[in-house]
Amino acid sequence: MRGASQKGQALVETAVTLPVLLALFIGFLAAGVGAQGYVDLNTAVYLAAASNVTAPASDRPVADQYAQQTFDATVAHDTLIAVRSFGCNGDYTAGPDFRGGTITCTGQADLQFSKTPLSVVVPVDPVISASASATRSHYRSQPVGP
Repeated sequence: MRGASQKGQALVETAVTLPVLLALFIGFLAAGVGAQGYVDLNTAVYLAAASNVTAPASDRPVADQYAQQTFDATVAHDTLIAVRSFGCNGDYTAGPDFRGGTITCTGQADLQFSKTPLSVVVPVDPVISASASATRSHYRSQPVGP
């Protein structure tokens, strides 16, 4: 009867170990999805800041439009990111002794685990945020004229 006892022991060990391993696997998967969402948001904000400083000098509406369009297009591919806010601030001015203004863009979004089966492990949609700065080139920012 010793063989039957060992088979029962193996069944109990499997029943205890398997849920723990499954929970760990799903937890690691959720961490990877969270990290990818943060990387996507950070990339979108970085590219938006870079796009903002390529606009004509002292033209804040156009610069902000460049940044907004770049940000929207970059986050559009990630269906788990729900944007809460995005904006840029900084020095948009230009002039003969202008040394290059710094623009800082910030974005905030919800990472929607609730849209995935991972909501079993992560029952909330965490808020993630990112910011990036870019400096307007002195040469790009010179006023145009004779």
